[in-house]
This record gives sequence, structure tokens and C-alpha cells, in this order.
Amino acid sequence: MDDNKMAEVKIIANEIFGTRNFLGTFITKQATRSNAKHINITHEYVLSYAKNKAFAPGFKILRTLLPIYAKPLKDLMRTIKNVFKQKGQAQAQLVLKEQIKELSKKEHFNFLKNYNLVDEKGEIYFAKDLSTPSHPRSVAIQEINLFLEPLKSRGWSSDEKLKELYYQNRLIFKNNRPYEKYYLKESQDNCLSVLDFYSRQGTKDLEKLGLKGLFKTPKPVGLIKYLLLCSTPKDSIILDFFAGSGTTAQAVIEVNRDYCLNWSFYLCQKEEKIKNNPQAVSILKNKGYQNTISNIMLLRLEKIIKRSEYEILKTKSILF
Repeated sequence: MDDNKMAEVKIIANEIFGTRNFLGTFITKQATRSNAKHINITHEYVLSYAKNKAFAPGFKILRTLLPIYAKPLKDLMRTIKNVFKQKGQAQAQLVLKEQIKELSKKEHFNFLKNYNLVDEKGEIYFAKDLSTPSHPRSVAIQEINLFLEPLKSRGWSSDEKLKELYYQNRLIFKNNRPYEKYYLKESQDNCLSVLDFYSRQGTKDLEKLGLKGLFKTPKPVGLIKYLLLCSTPKDSIILDFFAGSGTTAQAVIEVNRDYCLNWSFYLCQKEEKIKNNPQAVSILKNKGYQNTISNIMLLRLEKIIKRSEYEILKTKSILF
């Protein structure tokens, strides 16, 4: 939404959720315009609220899903895996050290200095300390033959945590001290407030489904996926009360497919007549649909279902 709508919606949302449950504002970039008399508006807003902020989990997202990190990290992991396969673990370790030295010079990439190890499968990781800010204690877990002396001023992670890491092959030792393998591919960061999801991407998403011109202002699928992955636990139900062209449905289906999740969605959309878009009316008529916005959503879902790469049956959907 733009500045005017955001101001109005925030007043309403504050009344519904309470100002204390406001989490923050996402800002999405828009294409640069040249027809403004005063200020070229190149952004829109997404408001974020919790039902109860005190119980809302923190927003985290995989770094490989953030535009700033996605390509460099994927390229790095691919390079190290190839070196590992061709020349072995020791050489992969050397190449990783060189790559990290260069990448960490970039802004926001300093965290990579921690990920300086390659495991027996060619995966990049860092050794995460398993001591905790608690009372010193010894560890004696006969089941996995693990015995640790107490530290001077810190405790150890719980026995359950240590056993879990052992059976996941994530427990390693340096100087007789246990560490957790923390993989680069699982590295997370806080969700960013300024996002590079341009509105025209939503139009291109419809074009890929063969539905060019069906909806004037569709939200980018990538934007909805980003917001969901930041904030939504596994096995959740996603509600879109103003479903429009059905972007949320496509986002949920793609996330379920790509990340083996089990989200379901509820879409609500009034049967409003389409105004000022004769192209959409024509497309719906040719497909046997009546002239309503809700049918735009249904036609989009029909297209998604017919695309063989979507495992649509794994996603529970309910439409209103």
C-alpha cells in the first residue's frame, strides 16, 4: 500500500490488534517513475502485527533466501563442493579460506569468517560452542560414550541436546571439547525491513502462467514467500482475507514444494465485478468464468494445479 493507504490502515490495525502488538513495517521498492510533479514515489508498505507480541516468535530467515546473500553463498557452497569431490577435504578447506577472505571484505559478509570448516561430505560449517551461561556441571552419557569434566564458570548443553547432535552426526570435538556443526546452508539472519521485490515481478508471475493482463496490481509471489518464511512456523494455516488474484495460494504451494512443509491456506474474496479491465473480463469469458475478481483467483489456481511441477495435493486449500 502507498503512503495514504498506509496511514489509514495503520489506524484501523491499531484498533484491531492494539498498538502494543505492532511489530514493524516492511518497505518494498517499486519501479522508478518519471511522471511525478513533486516526489517520485518508489516504495510501498507492508504492516506487520502480532495477535500477542509477547508470545510472537522472532522473525528469522535463511540467508540463502535473502537477495543480498543468495547468489554469493550458493556460488561459494557449489565451488567448495566441487573442489571437495575433485581434490578432497584438505584442498576444499584451503579454497574455502581463500574465498572467505575475499567475500568477507564485502559489507554484511563479515559473518562468513566463522564458517571456516568443511566436513566429510563437502559441506561448509562452523564449530558452535556447546557451553552455556549456566552453573558448571559434568556430563556422563554412557549411551554415546560421552564424558565431560565441568568448566570453571559455564555449564554444558543439556544431555538431550548432546545426544540429539550425536545421532545427527553434528557433534565434533576440538581439544577434547564438544562443538556443534552449524552449516552455512542453514545460516539465518533477521528479516530485513527494506525489500527488493518490485511490483512488476507480480505481473511477470502471472505472465509465466499464461495470464498476462488478468490483474493490474498482483503482489510478487517472492514477496509473499519471503514474509511467510520469516514469520510462519511449520504446519501453519495461512489466511488471506483479501485474496485478489491468489498470489498467497501460489506462494504457499511453492513453499510447501520447495521446503517440504505442510502449510494450508484459506482464501477469502468477495464476488465483486471487475471494473476498468476489459482484458481480464475477456480472458475469464474465454475460459468459461463469470466476470468477478474471485474468478481471477480461481483461474490462477487452475493454472497452478495443471502445472505438473506443483505437488498440489500436498497443500490443503479452502476458498471463500
